[in-house]
Amino acid sequence: MYRRCIGSDPTAARLDFALYEVAGEWESRSGSPRVRIYRNPGRRGGGFYVEVSYKDGTRFSRPVRKYWGGIRYFDLYGYVALAYDAGREVLQLSAYGDYYRASE
Repeated sequence: MYRRCIGSDPTAARLDFALYEVAGEWESRSGSPRVRIYRNPGRRGGGFYVEVSYKDGTRFSRPVRKYWGGIRYFDLYGYVALAYDAGREVLQLSAYGDYYRASE
C-alpha cells in the first residue's frame, strides 16, 4: 500500500494522456539517459517518437505506441511504459524512473 503523507500516490500519474503534452526534452535526476519526445511529420498521421540519448553519444529513436487500455509505451530492448503526472510535471518511464522537463 501507499501513504499519502509521504507523497507516493501511484494514482497521480496518468497512463492515457495526449502526447503533445509531453513533447520536448526530459532529463532524469538519477543519472538515467536523456529523453526527447517529438512528432515525426514525415510519418503518415504524424506519429510521435521517443529518442533516448546516452552520455557516450548513442541515440535510439523508437515510435510511441498505444497498448490496449490506453497505455503508452515504446520498445527499447523490452517494453517501456510511459505515465505522466501533469500536476508535478513529471514523466515516468517504467524502466528508467522519473523525468523532469529539461531547462532551456
